[in-house]
Amino acid sequence: MNFLVVLACLTINYLWLKDFDRFDDSWFFKFRCKVENRTQSGEANKNLWFFNLLVIYLFPMTVLAAALLALEGVAFGAPLMILHGLVVLVALDRKQPGKLATEFISTWQDGGMSAAKTYLEEEFESPELDAVDDDQSLADFFSQQLIHRCFERMFVMFFWYMLAGPLAVVFSYVSYQLKDSHGEDQDTSLVKTVDVFVRVLEWVPVRLLALTFSLAGNFVLCFERVKQSFWDFSLESNNAERLYEYSKCALSGIAADMAEEVASGPAEHSAISDDIFRIRALQALLERSQAIWLAVLGLITIFGM
Repeated sequence: MNFLVVLACLTINYLWLKDFDRFDDSWFFKFRCKVENRTQSGEANKNLWFFNLLVIYLFPMTVLAAALLALEGVAFGAPLMILHGLVVLVALDRKQPGKLATEFISTWQDGGMSAAKTYLEEEFESPELDAVDDDQSLADFFSQQLIHRCFERMFVMFFWYMLAGPLAVVFSYVSYQLKDSHGEDQDTSLVKTVDVFVRVLEWVPVRLLALTFSLAGNFVLCFERVKQSFWDFSLESNNAERLYEYSKCALSGIAADMAEEVASGPAEHSAISDDIFRIRALQALLERSQAIWLAVLGLITIFGM
């Protein structure tokens, strides 16, 4: 059933309501604020961050667990499968990665660098955008954000769903929502704890995706790069930068070949910049990696491994 759920969610994610947010994450932030506000009325309550964290994680997971138990064996498992699908869809990125790349490239080509930066500010809200001052740094920033966002909201979710089911997906979803919504007034212990959770959630998937990049791109160069940091357990490492480095190794020579092919084609295509070619090559790499993961999940399902 899990493989069918993943396949159905990918199809829906690609085809259904591309121009609209399918699910609104504001419910989580409202819930988080209510939990934290109840225990922040005085200075003595600042040490209750662990209780807040426990409630924020356990409440949605408890509700989901109750719903899973209630639907077990009902109508030949159809409602249970629908619930699994809804959980995975909620965890997926709100905008399909291919559409995100297409919109960015179109905005960049039509409105120039200033329009592209405005688009990125709306999509990512990262302070690192202040350092973007030329085409290359703009392309690098978008590529790194695209690959890590796709990793967080797709590959990580699929890995934990296949390994531990929808409860693990909810745990991952809550972890990323907490990580992305830290404010200056947040307790540092809470921030560090969530960061450790995220590191644990990402440790295996980031290495599986790196190996997938090797299969989907330049195997020798990418695999050599992966071996150098495969057993790194450091909490200080940046997985977004690491995945971007792996992807550049995997795409070594491929983007150049694509550019050479198009340069020999119609003039309107040959005018496209090398930076945009690299983004399109990265998008294709992510799509090939997604296909490889689906194929492996299908084999695991068929042979019951």
